Amino acid sequence: METKKEQKTVSFPPIVSVLGHVDHGKTSLLDAIRKSSHAASEKGGITQRIGASEIEILHEGNTRRITFIDTPGHEAFANMRSQGVSAADIVLLVVAADDGIMPQTQESIEKIRESGLPFIVVITKTDVPGAQIEKVKQSLVKAEIMLEGLGGDAPYIGVSSKTGENIEALLDLIVLVYDMSGNKKSENDSFLGVIIDSKLDKRRGVISSLVVKGGKLEVGQSVFKIGKSAGKVKALVNANGKNISFVLPGDACEILGLSEILPAGSLLYTQEMQDLPAKVEESIIPKPPQTLANFFNETDSDVVPVVLKTDTNAEIEAIKASLPKRVKVVFEGQGEIGASDILLAKDFKALVLGFNVNISKEAKQLADADKVFYKTYTIIYELLDEIEVLARVVGEEGLEKIIGKGKIVASFSGTTGEILGVKVEEGRLARGDRIKIMRKEQEIGRSQIVSLKKGKEDMKVAEKNTECGIMISPKVDFAVSDMVLSINSK
Repeated sequence: METKKEQKTVSFPPIVSVLGHVDHGKTSLLDAIRKSSHAASEKGGITQRIGASEIEILHEGNTRRITFIDTPGHEAFANMRSQGVSAADIVLLVVAADDGIMPQTQESIEKIRESGLPFIVVITKTDVPGAQIEKVKQSLVKAEIMLEGLGGDAPYIGVSSKTGENIEALLDLIVLVYDMSGNKKSENDSFLGVIIDSKLDKRRGVISSLVVKGGKLEVGQSVFKIGKSAGKVKALVNANGKNISFVLPGDACEILGLSEILPAGSLLYTQEMQDLPAKVEESIIPKPPQTLANFFNETDSDVVPVVLKTDTNAEIEAIKASLPKRVKVVFEGQGEIGASDILLAKDFKALVLGFNVNISKEAKQLADADKVFYKTYTIIYELLDEIEVLARVVGEEGLEKIIGKGKIVASFSGTTGEILGVKVEEGRLARGDRIKIMRKEQEIGRSQIVSLKKGKEDMKVAEKNTECGIMISPKVDFAVSDMVLSINSK
């Protein structure tokens, strides 16, 4: 009898979170997994709607399922990534073979260490010409990720999302690592779920996405959050968009019937767990937004006030976590930008920013008439880049800020002028930056970066520890060992 129950708990799917640096191939990896031959029963459609995907594979002759949390890789989603780890059973640390450890890679490593979860290092882009797998492995060891065969026990695998190389082997490895972790799930446990995202739908009310960590949840059950009622389950929707009567451990689904929008990472449980100590969720409860009264009483004039509207609650939290310090969100909400948002922005002389939402015709006419700035975005990078540029020029009068610092290590003659070989030591250097060349404590001259390359590849930004070639205009009489300082002055 015990053996039968143990076999049943093992059959539940592991929940996998995919972390790593932007552009290291996380999305391509998930796409390749969904298209793999063993994933023929992939539950299509769920990824776009609830941020998770489910696949089936054959492992040692048995059909096994795996649930992937599609946590974004951009630094804007640091908070969501941390909650993705808390919801997961296993983490995939994605590192590109042609790039190695980058800022978000290091951040992901720290999140994995904090979680204590088992993880697999996935070296992507093994098929590209610049792939240096051995170099990447050594850099991981330097980052104290002790790989198997290199003094540690962290499993790793090289894959190509383009050719499909080792994708099936990776899926087998996930199941193997999960089984060895000793993580046992049972539908007989009290229900515990983790919210991935929430939003408000005009017709259906609050719609939340979740993964089931343990137990069973059925339509009609009451659910709780930190001992308080969070509503009653009106409907459960599976990966194919069909209504189902229950969900089990490892499942991902949409839930209708919650009484409020819950932030990503919130825990949901049933009556049997309503006395769970509040401290369990203290770390994932976001701080309340700044009140209008507090903003009105602020004496600091060096701020950019913003009215922020998004499609989902998780997007609000992700964007707020990445805004520059001088940007203050005076109001936040979900749904399209309306007339009331424009009127509020007018009173506080604020910008109106929307992410994955539209602006109503009435609001647009009002904004145009009252000269209220508004803009909507569908790409997170564009929103953050533009607001960062704006925030930079709101600095204190007359002060000069150093954005990045690099050392000139070489000089080359290009077809259109001299090229400075630079290693970025602090911050970052970007195309279009104003710079000054320093020789020890003496300023040699000022110029602007007009071209930025890594090898023959054009770049927009060179981060810390990156070696790059830059061209400047106007010309400055530089020398090897001079310092390039990217500056921002008002």
